[in-house]
Amino acid sequence: MSSEPEFPAELLVYLAKREEQRAQRVTRALNALTERERALVKEAAVMGYVQGAMRGDTPPDSVAVHTVIDACFAFPDLYPTIAALGRKDAAQ
Repeated sequence: MSSEPEFPAELLVYLAKREEQRAQRVTRALNALTERERALVKEAAVMGYVQGAMRGDTPPDSVAVHTVIDACFAFPDLYPTIAALGRKDAAQ
């Protein structure tokens, strides 16, 4: 007997689709930046992620950057500069 709950297949497909959409949105936002802007975002995102990671393994830089950009989209009032990139993407 498995202790893990079973989820409907439709829900799992939906969640996977949304995860892919979020990843594509982050990639498009990063691609809209200049090389210098990407470097600044990367350094700030990675440093913030590292400082916030009190224990455990720190993910690769690319994972940290995507995680932080996605989180910025979720809180546009706190991160208006990055959120604006997501709004540009959503308007297209």
